[in-house]
Amino acid sequence: MTSAQRTDAARAVLDAVVGRIGPPTLYGGDAYGPNIRWRTDERTLLLDHGVGGLQLAVRRTAALEREEYACFERGVGDGAEQVSYASSLPYLWQLYRSGPGSPPKVFPAGYVAPDWERLEEALESLLRAWGEQLPAQVGDDAAAFNIVNRANNDRVVGLLCGRTDGLTVLVDDRGLPGGGTPPEEMEARGWQVPLMGWWEANFAEPGWGSAAAAAQMAVAELRLRGARSPRDLGLDDVSCADRGLLTLPGLGIGN
Repeated sequence: MTSAQRTDAARAVLDAVVGRIGPPTLYGGDAYGPNIRWRTDERTLLLDHGVGGLQLAVRRTAALEREEYACFERGVGDGAEQVSYASSLPYLWQLYRSGPGSPPKVFPAGYVAPDWERLEEALESLLRAWGEQLPAQVGDDAAAFNIVNRANNDRVVGLLCGRTDGLTVLVDDRGLPGGGTPPEEMEARGWQVPLMGWWEANFAEPGWGSAAAAAQMAVAELRLRGARSPRDLGLDDVSCADRGLLTLPGLGIGN
């Protein structure tokens, strides 16, 4: 099944469920498919993926969230109780848009990736998931966030993903001696378009190859601009078309 076919199948199933019980409380997804919830404080109806495809299951909310939050708290790494990569976390993103039901009083805290390899994997997993999951769940709305580089005077690397514009990566190159990095150097690093002190790179389709290339470019740029580890980074301006609360517990960047 192609990416477009999986998106269409997920949209059809979601539309059918919404037609019966209304919009979800929480949109979302993991590295392999949607993770959508109709949530009350007592029970959660969960639409996710199983061995045979999409599935619906009812879980007790407290037990489900206790299990998931513990996994996020342990984080990603080489510890005995940790998962090795972000793609094994319960989900990578969640979006609350004031749907019916009740949202969690507290969302899971994000972990900090232990090294650059696992930050790049987390970023790639998120962008690849968004390429399939956002069109099915939120239509043309684009999701975006900024990675703040504290080792570079809080300049940011921004990422935006959506069905209409594909996948875009931006970097703030303002305020540097000499008016910024020489254009030939930025172009050699893969940047395409200068924008009033920023540089932009566009990927037409946020699928496997584009997600990997964008993640690699973002991490390389952060390191070139002085970040020594993921602990030098922060997260800012996380949004989905400025509608609702978007959280990224699977990304591996602290606040």
